[in-house]
Amino acid sequence: MIANALAIEARTERGRTIVSRIRTSGLLRTSRPFREGAAARIVVAHLGPGMVRGDAFAVGGTVAAGAHLIVAGQMATRVLSGPERVTNAATWSIERDATLELIAEPTLVSRGAAYDARLELALAPGARAVVVELIRRDRGAALSIATIARRGARHALVDVIRLDADEVGVEVFGTLAVFGNVDIAALDREADADADGGVRIGIGVLRDGDVLARVTGARVFDVQSALERLRAVALRSTP
Repeated sequence: MIANALAIEARTERGRTIVSRIRTSGLLRTSRPFREGAAARIVVAHLGPGMVRGDAFAVGGTVAAGAHLIVAGQMATRVLSGPERVTNAATWSIERDATLELIAEPTLVSRGAAYDARLELALAPGARAVVVELIRRDRGAALSIATIARRGARHALVDVIRLDADEVGVEVFGTLAVFGNVDIAALDREADADADGGVRIGIGVLRDGDVLARVTGARVFDVQSALERLRAVALRSTP
């Protein structure tokens, strides 16, 4: 049993998204739902100094047909050094014509820490999802970040980043994944505009027309700002 868990269910009622269930345990807490147009926004927080010594976290839920749920982090979360891996698993089901936005604040993985994160999305026909992930890795930290999205029995995306503790690699990187209609040309223009902003951006189009963008840079602020601008463009071009 996972000691630190969060389960959320959202549905529509009279043209608005209603959060019908929130259950938390352990170190996870949420705000009350905030109305954001027809969507509902939940802010998630971790109690304590960070993730430590084999902590296990599980987050997920269901966005019912036609609903629009935004799940955002409150602040950066630190993964502290220790002899055991910290795990963070998220599983979401997005029903027909529903939208899920996952907007993470930075995860800061300390030297000597090991961090495994896995996100799984089940997308029904017409479902949309926008996922933002941002990692700062100290040298000497090990991590594995996996994002798996499915439409029915078929994979829409399998994206895995692994870095061993002794591996020299990019220390600040972010990912934007967009499932659903998006204006690729508009994203490319935004990426070009950020070319002198201290970041590097690569954008790929997946076989169903979904988008995976990777942003790297020297500073968390620069990467986070670029991700937010790309997300705004993606949302404007998503019906």
